Amino acid sequence: MSEEEGTEYFRQLDVAEATAKRLLALAPSLPQERCREAMTRQRHITDLQELSFSIVAGNWSKTDEYQEEGSVSPIDWIRHNCLMGAGHAADRVNVGEQLASLPKSAQALADGEIGFAHLSLIARTANAVATSKPDEPFDESLVLEAARESSVGRLWHFCQHVRHAADPEGVAAEQADAARFRRLNLNTYEDGSLGLDGWLDAAAGATVRSALEPLARLGGSEDDRTREQRQADALIELASHGLDAGVLPRRGGQRPHVQITTSLETLRGLCGSPAGEMEFTLPISAETVQRLACDSAVTRVVLGSESVVIDVGRAKRVVSGSRRRALDVRDKQCQWPGCDRPPSWTAAHHLLHWAKGGDTNLDNMVLLCHRHHTMAHEGRWQLVRTGDGRLLTVPPGPGMFGRARSPDEFGAA
Repeated sequence: MSEEEGTEYFRQLDVAEATAKRLLALAPSLPQERCREAMTRQRHITDLQELSFSIVAGNWSKTDEYQEEGSVSPIDWIRHNCLMGAGHAADRVNVGEQLASLPKSAQALADGEIGFAHLSLIARTANAVATSKPDEPFDESLVLEAARESSVGRLWHFCQHVRHAADPEGVAAEQADAARFRRLNLNTYEDGSLGLDGWLDAAAGATVRSALEPLARLGGSEDDRTREQRQADALIELASHGLDAGVLPRRGGQRPHVQITTSLETLRGLCGSPAGEMEFTLPISAETVQRLACDSAVTRVVLGSESVVIDVGRAKRVVSGSRRRALDVRDKQCQWPGCDRPPSWTAAHHLLHWAKGGDTNLDNMVLLCHRHHTMAHEGRWQLVRTGDGRLLTVPPGPGMFGRARSPDEFGAA
């Protein structure tokens, strides 16, 4: 570029900056019926500016000026001085460096056929293929045709196929590296709640989503949970099912299980009773204790006046094997209206809790999934069996009515 051309470039930058500021001032008052046209045109102008920026960045990256200013790489210099993220800076430099081999793609962007995000993916794929097969020139036509017809997300998939065809070992190595960066941090807060923070590679993430999606579906027209809430409930249900099914590796010679320590007064919900103790968290409410005790193994421990253990009884399963099998056959699924969780994903709920004198027999029990079992205890919904065999679910609060489920609805016997 000559000195005269350089001067003209900066004059046009002044014009572009002034125009951008003017557009910023006018944007709030733009009539809504013209927003669609404005966005498509402005996005194309932005893509053209990104392309010109990339050309300049690619040319400048070939110099050593970044070292003179103490930066470790051209991307590092651009990141700090152009106020960009490292990934965005790397994309622009890569586009500028690959552009000589992508003339058709650059023209397609100039013509508005593809966006800069498409061009960035094409350049990234060209760089990867050229790195794995330096003796074979990259044919942009195939990828460009896909870019014209695809969203950026779909183009990601297509480019991965192109890369795998050119360098299957390289793609496998990248995915193996990604798997090694898997992490999951469990942070317990002061109130005993648990914060989750982590990262999974693509294949692992797809596995987790495949397991959670069926459990995170809306549970009928009355399910007002957000998607995030449903996914959280699905994770809890998945973990609970793993514990109940006994498929997890043993720990200390025992199946992994949730251990609760509580007094009889707490189980009965008496006033002034202490909270229950639960492993890995703070004390829990009597309602939670009662829910967990609905269908569990209970061990009697008698303490002396100074909290010394003086007697330990044998663990007894509240809902025995034969009784549970009969309950499974009768109910066939969660009995909450509209829920279809199968028996293996449910617990035996006592309509009148056994600690309050309720019998552990079929007439006093129904199958409930994790979410609806929680609603029945902590949520304080009431479940009532009517004389004609219907199950009423009565929400907490005045002025609300329950929904009845007949004996033969949803497969119930």
